[in-house]
Amino acid sequence: MAEISAEPTIPKPALRALPDPGRPPIEADVGKGQIRRMNLNESPIGPSPKAIAAMQEACTGVNRYPDPQWRALTSAISEATGIPQHRIVMGNGSDEAIVSAGRLAVSPGDEVVVPMPSFPSYNNAAALNGGTIVTVPVKADGSNDVDAMLAACTPKTRIVFAASPNNPTGAILTSAEVARLADGVPDTALLVLDEAYYEFGIHAGGEDHLKVMAARKGPWAVFRTFSKAYGLAGIRVGYILSGSDEIAKAFQKVRSVFNVNAVAQAGALAAWQDTAHREMLLEKTRIERERLVAGLAELGAEPFPTVANFVTAKTDRPAADVVSALLERGVMIGRLMYPGYENYIRVTVGSPEDTDAFLAAMKDVLAG
Repeated sequence: MAEISAEPTIPKPALRALPDPGRPPIEADVGKGQIRRMNLNESPIGPSPKAIAAMQEACTGVNRYPDPQWRALTSAISEATGIPQHRIVMGNGSDEAIVSAGRLAVSPGDEVVVPMPSFPSYNNAAALNGGTIVTVPVKADGSNDVDAMLAACTPKTRIVFAASPNNPTGAILTSAEVARLADGVPDTALLVLDEAYYEFGIHAGGEDHLKVMAARKGPWAVFRTFSKAYGLAGIRVGYILSGSDEIAKAFQKVRSVFNVNAVAQAGALAAWQDTAHREMLLEKTRIERERLVAGLAELGAEPFPTVANFVTAKTDRPAADVVSALLERGVMIGRLMYPGYENYIRVTVGSPEDTDAFLAAMKDVLAG
């Protein structure tokens, strides 16, 4: 692992080489009409009423700094996951965890293995610290190709990012596949399992991978978030389940002190405790996800099999054109920005009304 500098530097050439991700369109960009946001994998269902009440109460005390060690929240997560409380590090969404992984593990000349297509922040974590990105194409079903990822590891590999479910394809890994990663990734590399959509995978019958990750001898971490299954994207709370005291301490060193505010901590804890609301959100997401998959297939698109709160599908025309045409019709979706995926769109699972509006607009676009 790279030495952790008190003053980490940003390699300027690598920063200049990064593509501009652009700014996601918002309602103000397209007039005052009703705009359906189906582009950022947000939940259309609001957070638990108990979370809202807890956040409102926490607002009365925001003249004080928040708990910098998030003790109430990490205690609850520890009890549920079995990961010792001191090995749980909270962050400003799981995005902060990804950035932190790059800072603590990558130096110029190091390599970072990532699936492709997958979450763009993995690439940034490598490039911003002078690392080389080694991409490994996903399998036909959209899942991470474990054998190919292991084959891509070299003595220069410092991080291996795996994702289950994978964004943007939505496929999950089995525990047997995660076990192969845990055993095969060199001990000189940090194995990161990104489970931002963990709850959706479990709801769909997927496995919990913590036990097989815990069998790994080398460094590892699992990233999860409150943004998706808890409907709390706007308050930015994620967390790291660290595989050892050393890894937890490393993540603690590269974060800011008060990285999760008091209102967010209160809301996340109340949301965590309201399991009935979470299960309702997951089940309604499943219903609309299946409608989206079926509807896209009926229109001639080719959806990836997905268990997450989004659907990625291949169309018969450039995705950029589809996205633009749908935006004109008041529906915002995303597209895949990877070579070979120019015709792939990604659609967030929304409300029943969102599904109806999207499929109607999509039918109109494809008929044009």
